[in-house]
Amino acid sequence: MSGAATRGSVAEDDVEADLDLAELIEQHESTDWNAVPGVSAAEAGAWTQRLIEARNRVQEGL
Repeated sequence: MSGAATRGSVAEDDVEADLDLAELIEQHESTDWNAVPGVSAAEAGAWTQRLIEARNRVQEGL
């Protein structure tokens, strides 16, 4: 496999990861965490923040 093909496939993977993370973040933010036993609003907020940071790291690599 050539270097160009490898870079193209990595970029495609990054774009797909970005879209997957964006969808996960959207679903996470729309979840009613008060209805989920054992998960506090603070925990849910921290998870959302980690997901956003992961998406930002992926986007920096694009």
